[in-house]
Amino acid sequence: MKPVKVVVSLLVVVLLVAFLFQNYNAFLATTTLEFRLPGLLNFSSMPIPLYGLILFFIFLGAVVTALYIGLSSFRLRGTLRSLERQNKSLQEELKSLRNLPITEAEVPASPPMEMPEREAAEEAEKVNSG
Repeated sequence: MKPVKVVVSLLVVVLLVAFLFQNYNAFLATTTLEFRLPGLLNFSSMPIPLYGLILFFIFLGAVVTALYIGLSSFRLRGTLRSLERQNKSLQEELKSLRNLPITEAEVPASPPMEMPEREAAEEAEKVNSG
């Protein structure tokens, strides 16, 4: 599987380099970003090369992804700590219960099960005949 990943990665890099060389002038071309709200605000940026915009948005996407993963990881760590504390207390409780002596005086007797009359008669016949 690893050789397949290497070959696919090399192929993607070669295609990316070919794309960049064929569109070299387009990536160097500058563009101006504008934001207009009629009657309120007109904003326009200085000329920015296309490769600068692409790199900026790749970086922005990486930062947003890192924040999302970091917050999720932070939340999961809190949950893990809580579950570890609960597990530790349950293990201690189990250990203390294992060390208790078992005596008949402390064990409550369970009440006898009540059977309907027909079932009780059938049970008595089975015991007497068998």
